[in-house]
Amino acid sequence: MILGGLAKIVECLKRLGYGELTTLQHECLKHILRGKSAVVVAPTGSGKTEAAVFPIMLKISVERVEPVAAVYITPLRALNRDLERRLSNIATCFELSVAVRHGDTPSSLRKKLGEKPPHILITTPESLNYILLDESLREKLRNLRFVVIDEYREILESKRGALLLTVLSFLEKVLGRKLVKVALTATLSNTELAVKMISPGADAVVIRDPSLRAFKIEVVSPTDCTSDECRLICNEIENCVLATRITTILDIARKHKHVLVFTNTRSLAESLNYLLRRLSQIHNLAVEVHHGSLSRQHRESVERAFRERKVNVLVATSSLELGIDIGHVNHVVQYMSPRQVTRLVQRVGRSRHRIGDVSEGTVIVTDNILHRLEAEVLVQRALKGDLEEEYVVMKPLDVLAYAIALYVALNPEGVSKEGLFELVKKTPLYGDLEYSEYLKVVEFLTYTRVLEERDNILRPTKKTRLYLYTTSMIPSSRDVDVIDISSDKRIGTLDEEYVVVNISPGDKIILAGRPWRVLNYNEKEAKLYVEPAEIQLSEALIPHWEGENIPVEFTTASRVGEILRLYKSQSRDVDITDTLDYVKDLCDDKTICVDYIEEWRAVIINVFGGSRVNSAIRDIVRYTLKHTHPYIRFEAHSTPYAVVIRFIDPVDTRVVEQLVNTIRELHKYTTPEVIKAVASHSNALLWRIYQVGQRFGAISPGSPVSRRLLEAFIDTVIGDEALKEVLLKDYDIQSARQLAEEILRGSIKVIFRTYSTLQKHHLAVLEYIEIPFVKELPILDKSTYLNKLLQRRVLLVCIRCGYKVEGSVKEIMESFNEYACPKCGFATLTLLKGDVGVELEILNKARKGLKIPGNERKVYEDLVTRSTLLYRFKDKALLALAARGVGTSEAARILSRVFSGADILEEIYEAEKRFIKAGIFKRKQA
Repeated sequence: MILGGLAKIVECLKRLGYGELTTLQHECLKHILRGKSAVVVAPTGSGKTEAAVFPIMLKISVERVEPVAAVYITPLRALNRDLERRLSNIATCFELSVAVRHGDTPSSLRKKLGEKPPHILITTPESLNYILLDESLREKLRNLRFVVIDEYREILESKRGALLLTVLSFLEKVLGRKLVKVALTATLSNTELAVKMISPGADAVVIRDPSLRAFKIEVVSPTDCTSDECRLICNEIENCVLATRITTILDIARKHKHVLVFTNTRSLAESLNYLLRRLSQIHNLAVEVHHGSLSRQHRESVERAFRERKVNVLVATSSLELGIDIGHVNHVVQYMSPRQVTRLVQRVGRSRHRIGDVSEGTVIVTDNILHRLEAEVLVQRALKGDLEEEYVVMKPLDVLAYAIALYVALNPEGVSKEGLFELVKKTPLYGDLEYSEYLKVVEFLTYTRVLEERDNILRPTKKTRLYLYTTSMIPSSRDVDVIDISSDKRIGTLDEEYVVVNISPGDKIILAGRPWRVLNYNEKEAKLYVEPAEIQLSEALIPHWEGENIPVEFTTASRVGEILRLYKSQSRDVDITDTLDYVKDLCDDKTICVDYIEEWRAVIINVFGGSRVNSAIRDIVRYTLKHTHPYIRFEAHSTPYAVVIRFIDPVDTRVVEQLVNTIRELHKYTTPEVIKAVASHSNALLWRIYQVGQRFGAISPGSPVSRRLLEAFIDTVIGDEALKEVLLKDYDIQSARQLAEEILRGSIKVIFRTYSTLQKHHLAVLEYIEIPFVKELPILDKSTYLNKLLQRRVLLVCIRCGYKVEGSVKEIMESFNEYACPKCGFATLTLLKGDVGVELEILNKARKGLKIPGNERKVYEDLVTRSTLLYRFKDKALLALAARGVGTSEAARILSRVFSGADILEEIYEAEKRFIKAGIFKRKQA
């Protein structure tokens, strides 16, 4: 009967214009119809969605399975919009229904789903949890037979994916049967792990598309700005190097008409979009931007415009990496190194993704040799299909907390604590879970009253559902506005967890291409106050942070080092097009250079370990230095190709020698005990606690956090899980140990060199992350600061008659010469500050001759003093009193110093800084 239904599939395919079944679709049909779960690996545009749903729809139709028979899970709501349209068309051939249910689904449609459920329900991992919590909707899943998991690689490596896989295991227990699970992904390396996660038994298969996608990818590092167009752009943006890259993108856009440009960060996407839009008008090219921080309406509008060929260039982040339908892409540009093979394949695979087409892409990088070689290595690996291994956090305790609470909520009569442990142990992720670990999670849930325990039975409480609805496996972060107090302008944003964990008053950071000194962080307002800073050129070369960049794998970094080694040995196997005189001084995969730069008081460790190995080495060095020399001040940074230690104060040469010995004896510091101690004292741990705390429901998204709060979680179950994440996600312990063993055996040499100043090869290492060169800047731009003060809104009131005048400082200055009241003529004009309502009430009492209570007497005296200052010092007094944080006595002190020859703007500016540093600066709109 099933086989007889094949004619129905063929008829459907022809009607919808699919042609005949591909080899991939034949394979999926064969295995899924037999009830096998499957991991399907095939590139974008290969028809893998159809390969999954054709056999599922056929089986539902032939066996007349009642709704809901299948759930199709995607990681993005945006994918659901496109998917519903496609699956609904196919479902008509089988007389089946399809519907979407996620967080944006209107209540009217949700009600309809409950009354008339579809055969195939499209949803997200989070919405599946909420469906299970809704008793009426949960009842509709009693007929469930099939689950499709789209973008499986994305799901596999995430905590939300871990929760999904655990919930599906629980759901099988509730239903009393195994589900046929079909996981779809464009890229996959570790197939054994992937199969184990969806089906621990032997009833799952891996189905790969036999027709591998062909790629044509070019790496370019444009530097020639001799064309008229490039010179024009250079003059416009005052940066000829950047102009060459912009010109290259415009050339590609003109040639290919519809181009997708990927960047690794939102800020870079916005900057690139701004420049391209500004310059593309003369070429009649439409440019738009797409990333996760933009509104859903904007993203949908841009996707539709690109699909309808109304947009030529779409600048995007990973938001468009997955299969959102944006129509036909002729060419993909990756701006700067994608840092991972998988990212490169996923992104370039978005172009020309029809079956049989060749995907085309261009990687545009700087002329930095490490940028170029890294991109070349990634392209070589992509063409060979050599992808990074997936890694999964096993036994995730934050996921377990949510899963336990969910299962208990689904069984309100109570669940045996021991019985639940046995059930958890049978799920793919928790086979090695210790009972002590399980108890820690249960104790957390009972302590926080999410659950209650009596006689070893776990039951839900009033807080259970609130916890389940408000806790997410996707941590969020507040944006912190960075405010320049000299101009009162926002110069950029940072993630709050980075600010809390890494930044302190007095630190210098690079933002918007300029150096700034940090004054204070106001956690209630989520504002970081800074001032322009004087900075040495060399300081600007090191970024203050690298952020959570996409990590460069050890294999990639090591291959970059290998190419340099072969080039230096004049191997014919390697060709570095531009011969650079400093390449001979760079180290390689078989040599680690520890260079001390005396003038800069810095150690640069040139080691080709990749992001996570070098993060571990950085924290090992930081840990050893802090324990042996606790009073030495230093900064520590890392890139995939270097670890940089910069001492704030002069240090003894023995400190540097100890640092060199740490690298030579790296094997001593990569043992399980030591590396755990290192991770426990790292900033990475606090950053992970911030995320894990949210997934446990202990930290509310969007609420203020402090370093002290994060540190309080270190010795809790939250700290345990965060430490596990550091060891797996932030460090590559296995590769670090491999490196340490090779150093011990002598197959990798460690050499120590001393230089008086930075050399060219040091700059190549430091410039790996592109930070613009900056000139020394004055601490205070007086004209900008004066303009800020002149724009402040103020209210003047006459103490004697009550006359009021409001306006900007500039307007008041232009209206008054003597600061006498224009109504009564007396020199009794005062400026209201602080609580204006209270001050007005006190002035009204005084005019009426009423007694002013003792607690208000000081306020009245201040108002009188301000009046005296205004009449005596006029415009200068108005400027001082208008400054935020400058009280009456402070204004009097400033004016006294100005009378003695001090600069009024410098005095006011320093007073504002002192107020901000005191942490009492309350930002209000005047």
